[in-house]
Amino acid sequence: MHKKFIFQNIKRFYYYIISYILVCLLLFYIYKNIPNYENRLKLTLLSLSIDGIDASSDKLIEKILNNDPNFLDKNIKLTYLRKKNETLLKELKNRNISSIYLLFEHKNKLFILLDSNNNEKIPKISIFIPEDMDLKYIQKAKESKKKQIYIQKNIDILGFTLIKPIIIENEVKAYLIIDYTQKSYNSLISLLTLSSKIIIIFLLLTILLLSILIFLFIRNTYKNNRLYINPKTGTFYRNYLSDNYEKIDFTNYYIALADIDFFKRINDIYGHKIGDKILNSIIIKISEKIDESDIFIQYGGEEFLFLINKKNLSIQEFKKKLEEIRSLVESLNIKVRGEELKITISIGAFIQTNLATSLQDAIQKADSALYESKHSGRNKISYFDISKKKIIYRERLKDLIEKNNLVCFYQPIKNLNDFSTHHYEALFRLKDRDNLIYPNEILPELENSYFYSRISMKIIEYNVRLLSIDKNFKVSINLTSDDLVNESIINLLIKNYKIAHRMLIEILETKNVDYEKLEKSIQRLKPYGYKICIDDYGSGYSNLSHLLNLSIDYLKIDGSIVKNIYKDKKAHALLLALSIFCKQNDIIIIAEFVENRDILNTLKKFDIEYGQGYYFDKPKPYKELKK
Repeated sequence: MHKKFIFQNIKRFYYYIISYILVCLLLFYIYKNIPNYENRLKLTLLSLSIDGIDASSDKLIEKILNNDPNFLDKNIKLTYLRKKNETLLKELKNRNISSIYLLFEHKNKLFILLDSNNNEKIPKISIFIPEDMDLKYIQKAKESKKKQIYIQKNIDILGFTLIKPIIIENEVKAYLIIDYTQKSYNSLISLLTLSSKIIIIFLLLTILLLSILIFLFIRNTYKNNRLYINPKTGTFYRNYLSDNYEKIDFTNYYIALADIDFFKRINDIYGHKIGDKILNSIIIKISEKIDESDIFIQYGGEEFLFLINKKNLSIQEFKKKLEEIRSLVESLNIKVRGEELKITISIGAFIQTNLATSLQDAIQKADSALYESKHSGRNKISYFDISKKKIIYRERLKDLIEKNNLVCFYQPIKNLNDFSTHHYEALFRLKDRDNLIYPNEILPELENSYFYSRISMKIIEYNVRLLSIDKNFKVSINLTSDDLVNESIINLLIKNYKIAHRMLIEILETKNVDYEKLEKSIQRLKPYGYKICIDDYGSGYSNLSHLLNLSIDYLKIDGSIVKNIYKDKKAHALLLALSIFCKQNDIIIIAEFVENRDILNTLKKFDIEYGQGYYFDKPKPYKELKK
């Protein structure tokens, strides 16, 4: 399994660290060598600034050579030729140039052949005394066969010197030397110094900015990746999957979802603190069975997602690994307060991930297999079978939900006295091409699936959008008690608190209700303006505990009681008792199944204020309500 300091799918992370270190070293090196760089930069800028003289000197060399490969011998022998060429040197000289002369080398000594400062009638060849020249630049010009520029350091009257090699038949025969005055150098160097400093500062700032950006990237990447990991177990949280969804090539993995059986009981009996310790100990034990190349994610509270790398792992070996995990959990000797706990795990897996349309699709298929494990006795491993029609139907439902094919129809809740509309109940449907799939066809198939809560999230989002558009619209939505202890759903409702006074929450009947947790959630929502209603009271598993333990504002009486209210004495007596109880506790009753005038008249006798049913209207899409 990937450890907590390894950043899966961010392999370049370490390259960025190395790059950052190298940039810092480069920055330090440049800082230490600024004088050298500044001098080189000055020379470069100097070379560019004397392009005019440079080009003129090329023409001068052409005139002196006169296309004669023996020009050097002829100039040495012929005085008139030297005098002529010295005149050419003087013509090039200006107020910025101190002197121009031509050197040649003989027996490792340098001689002056031509000199613009020579005023004698008969030019003489004299040995060159290098008091104002660094001979290493002559050597550089000879070796590179390229011009050299250097700044004079020791001569007050000179600024800088240009050395141009004269090349004949690929051999350096002589050197044209141009000495610039200190005055010309000063006028150029003030500009060059400013330019070089600007460029160096720009380079330093660029490198500094780059290093800051790399540092921030490294810090944020490290920070984000630390948010992905449970420090107590080294496993990934679910947000890792969300942020790296596109980076994971799911076809390279077998996918499995696992859920610890009846773990909620442990939390209820021993508390969440002990429950978390037990959960972490189980995760650590399971991690021992997970390889470095696998990905282990805490998908929900006690639900885990495994991405097991297919490389060098056959299907039989994958199945063996899952069985080892199942057996390991079953064999754990966990004791709490002197009691030994028997813990088991249910697993659902999908092997042919290459057939999935996406990672989400592959996880859904593993979830379907997990559903089979839970409903066939738990403590089992099931594998997604693409040939099973029921599973295919479940997958089709999930696909429709993910593709936002969920819509809501709206049935009015009316005032029984003046028939004004108090609000509408949102009743969800799934659109499958031209067909509508109703909740009774959907919910049983997705029971105990994480998609059940996904439907609730989508219903909330759907109605929030509608309420944001229509400021006069008011609705009630159906949520289970499990939904209302789901932190993600509570946070979504709180996030959209601005429409709270126009969104009433109806709590659906469920078998197991944790009244303490549910009441805490209700108390979190009420300050924002949400009103709470018990839905379908009198059906299924509902009992007086709902009324006694929950802070509700409305009570919706199930149609099974209401439809017989005018002819059934028991229904009549029950409704009367509920009416009295609700009035004494400021709870408003809403009657379902108002189908005819007889039901309506009987309800009004009980002073029941609101009703819902086909007598008023059937559920319709939002667009048809105004019509």
